[in-house]
Amino acid sequence: MEGPSLFLAAEQLSPFVKQKIKQVEGNTKIGKERLLEKKILSIFSFGKTLIFQFDTFALRVHFLLWGSFEATIDGQNVNGDYKRKNRVPRLMLQLENGLIIFYACSLKWIEDSQIVKSCDFSIDIMSTQWDEKKCLLQLKKYPESEISDVLLDQSIFAGVGNIIRNEVLFREKILPFHKIKKLSNKKLKQIICETRSYVFQFYQWRKEFVLKKHYEVYRKSCCSQCQEKITKKKTGQRKRISFYCLNCQK
Repeated sequence: MEGPSLFLAAEQLSPFVKQKIKQVEGNTKIGKERLLEKKILSIFSFGKTLIFQFDTFALRVHFLLWGSFEATIDGQNVNGDYKRKNRVPRLMLQLENGLIIFYACSLKWIEDSQIVKSCDFSIDIMSTQWDEKKCLLQLKKYPESEISDVLLDQSIFAGVGNIIRNEVLFREKILPFHKIKKLSNKKLKQIICETRSYVFQFYQWRKEFVLKKHYEVYRKSCCSQCQEKITKKKTGQRKRISFYCLNCQK
């Protein structure tokens, strides 16, 4: 799950704030019983993580590649992603006003009573504190890096994942293996601005469950503009799958 999805998840789960956890289940090994009778003080997203703040500690949820959640709040169903079959709950929380179930995710305790103060929201692509100038300065520190790698660097673009990376590079007509030093300041600024713009479109589409209908290159076999075959290949040091059009992204 990428930043916009986590931002939306925090909104969707906000009715659980100030509610006590009455029952815990799931196959997690982190000592889930610690959560019993604890009141959720806040829920917020930071980059690609969802954070639940309790009195003296916090629970950080990272959904990895295939994680998701679902919830029932006052009798209404909420889905954190497109439904998948045969899932085993990693953690299930029964609260006073509903239920949350997490699947295929990483869970970690953070021993901090105010973890929000430790989060640098200037790098969070969804935050009102996002700092474009800081982002540009950080980009230029990696002249030999490929743009596809840097866009996935969570210390620069917290919240950007593979969908956003591929779609932004397609929109900006940049091949994923272009090195930072080969891109002008103007182009780097355009990539930053387009990334910031795209994440809010992503958020709206995700909210309406129509995100997949708007993919222009990600997981496509033919280019949405020229109809040529899309290249699918692992790129950069991260070896993440890139989708790109050799005709349009020159």
